Amino acid sequence: MRRTLSILNVCAVALALLMSCGPGGNSFRIKGRFRDMQAGQLYIYNLSNGYARLDTLTVQAGQFQYKGEVGEVTPFMLVFPNGVEQVIFVGPGHDLTYEATANDLKNYVVNGSDENKLMNQFRQETYTLNPSMVTATARTYILNNPTSPVAIYLLDRYFVQESNVGTTELLQLLKPLLAHHPHNHHLLDIESQLASEAKRQPGQTLPSVTLVRRDYTQEPLWSASSPYHLIAFWATWMNSGYDFQWRLRRGSETFRTEGKLRVVAISLDLERYRWEETVRQDTLNGISHYCDGRGLESPVVKTLGIHSIPFYILTDKNHRVLDSGDDPAKIEEMLKKHIK
Repeated sequence: MRRTLSILNVCAVALALLMSCGPGGNSFRIKGRFRDMQAGQLYIYNLSNGYARLDTLTVQAGQFQYKGEVGEVTPFMLVFPNGVEQVIFVGPGHDLTYEATANDLKNYVVNGSDENKLMNQFRQETYTLNPSMVTATARTYILNNPTSPVAIYLLDRYFVQESNVGTTELLQLLKPLLAHHPHNHHLLDIESQLASEAKRQPGQTLPSVTLVRRDYTQEPLWSASSPYHLIAFWATWMNSGYDFQWRLRRGSETFRTEGKLRVVAISLDLERYRWEETVRQDTLNGISHYCDGRGLESPVVKTLGIHSIPFYILTDKNHRVLDSGDDPAKIEEMLKKHIK
């Protein structure tokens, strides 16, 4: 009898130890705790894949747990119902702990890896700083920690996503990161985007691309001549989609009527039928509509370095870039400035 109990005790201990062990191989685990929230739901996704897979996390008794697999250290984003997002760096074999206060989501802590320790430090250091000082601190962290995935995240968050950051500054920060991560796809994409953006700087000649018409026939961007060309990028799913179309029509009307301006409207819709329904009744002279149904993966987008919409580019008759912008309200002002 004593032997049987002894064996059972050994098995129980072994099982307990097995259950307490952290993940191995490519597996990871995040154990989370909220100090002031007993129940609720939030979401998590792999930033490298975007919203391709959005998983739901259920908070019970103030806690949640999330498991998965990754091949390398990757930033995951926690998403709260109010839209707040938090970054957690996850790697193979990581057993991470997360702790936060729902009433102060900006001030959270993740333990269990060097990357999260560094990010904790950055958050604590910038907690009370104004936006410009946060950006300056991010710049310092990037230059001082070029080998860390945290530096790649900070580059994207505070520089790539900010429209007021110049190409020169981006290249200065990108160079040391590429030296340590020469095969990182995200950094290579940023480098490619910057190279494409350089092609559409004022004074540069805008390269030609192949456009797809409503009837699926193809034609080059410069298939028609005009003293000026306005190339506008948009999509029906934009919150300001209809407003953009209205401003595009109204802002260019005088110049189109006078025969001075050709307007090329390129849609980034994935569902062409939505785009077709929207432009079917558009018979305004001087506006040509195109859509290849490939969205942000379109060769047109990649060649011309477009990474957000709405966006527009104005060129002269020789296809030299005169101006560009992303504010629909400034289209008419821009045209009046350049068209003679």
